Amino acid sequence: MRTSISRLFVMDGRLRSGWRVGSYLICCLAGLLITQIPIALLYIGYLAFKGVSDMADILAAVQPDRLPLWFYLLLKTAELAMLLPLTYGFRRALDRQSFASLGFRRDRAWPLDLVLGLALGGLQMSIIFGIEWAGGWLSVGLLDGAAMVRGLAAGGVSAALFVLVALGEELMFRGYLLVNLRDGIGRVMALVLSSLLFGLFHAMNPNFNPLALANIALAGLVFGYGWLVTGNLWLPMAYHFGWNLFQGPIFSLPVSGVHYGGLLAVLDRGTSPLVTGANFGPEGGIVSTLALLSAFPVLWTWGRWRRSGSSNERSPIL
Repeated sequence: MRTSISRLFVMDGRLRSGWRVGSYLICCLAGLLITQIPIALLYIGYLAFKGVSDMADILAAVQPDRLPLWFYLLLKTAELAMLLPLTYGFRRALDRQSFASLGFRRDRAWPLDLVLGLALGGLQMSIIFGIEWAGGWLSVGLLDGAAMVRGLAAGGVSAALFVLVALGEELMFRGYLLVNLRDGIGRVMALVLSSLLFGLFHAMNPNFNPLALANIALAGLVFGYGWLVTGNLWLPMAYHFGWNLFQGPIFSLPVSGVHYGGLLAVLDRGTSPLVTGANFGPEGGIVSTLALLSAFPVLWTWGRWRRSGSSNERSPIL
C-alpha cells in the first residue's frame, strides 16, 4: 500500500511532474498576490497624498487602463524579483535539474535566435498595423512637439516594462510549465495546456473577450513552438518583447487591453472590432490570428536550419 501511494507522488526519485506543476502554480499565484498587494496599497497611499480621497475616484484611478507607467514598471520589477528565485528553487529542489536547462543555454545560434525573435515580432506587428491602417479601420496621425517628447519618454519606460514582461511570462509559461508538463504528458499536450494557461492568465485584462483568449493562447503556442525548435527561451523571449514593443510604444496600439502611449496618434474607428480587436488591441482581432499562424512555417524552417547547422543540435521538431 505504501509503495502504491508513493508511486502516486514520486517517480524516478522525484515528485511527479503534475504535482510539481500544481505546486509551482499555487506558489506563483500566492507570490503574485503577496507582491501586488503592497504595491497597490502604496499607490492608493500616493493617491491619498495627492488629495484623492473619495472611494469612487480611487477605484476609478486603479483600473488597469488608468494606472501610470511607473506603477506597472515597479510592479513587473517586483514580480520578476519574486519569480526568479521561486523558479530557481523549484528547478533545483523539486526538478533536480539545472536552472539553465529551462532554456538559458548559450549554444552557437542563441544570438541569432534573439535576432529572429525580435525581427519576427516587429515585422508581424508592422504588417498588422499596415493592414488595419490601409483597410481604413485605424485613424493615424503624428504627434505635435510636446506630445512627441511625452511619447518618447513613455516609449522608453514601456520598452523597459516589456523586457520584464517577456522575461517573467516566458520563464513561467515556456520555461517551467512547458518543460515540466512535457515530462508528464508529452510535447504536444504540454504545448497546448501551457498555452491555454497563458491565455487564461490574461483574463483579468480590460476588454478581454473569447477571441482575445484564443489569440493569446495561439501566441502561447507560437512562443512555445519557438522553444521546442530551439531548445531555448531566447527566441520566444525576444519574439514576445518585439511583438509588444512594436504594438505599444511604436504603433501606439493597446497591448492586451492596456494603452501605454506611443509615438503616433492612433484611434480605432470602431467599425470592425472583430478585425482590429478594438479596445483590447490587435490581440483581440482576426488579423493577429492570421499573423500568428504565419509564424509556424518560419519557426519550423528555423528549427531545421539549426539542426542542420550543428550535429549537436537535438531540438525536437513537431
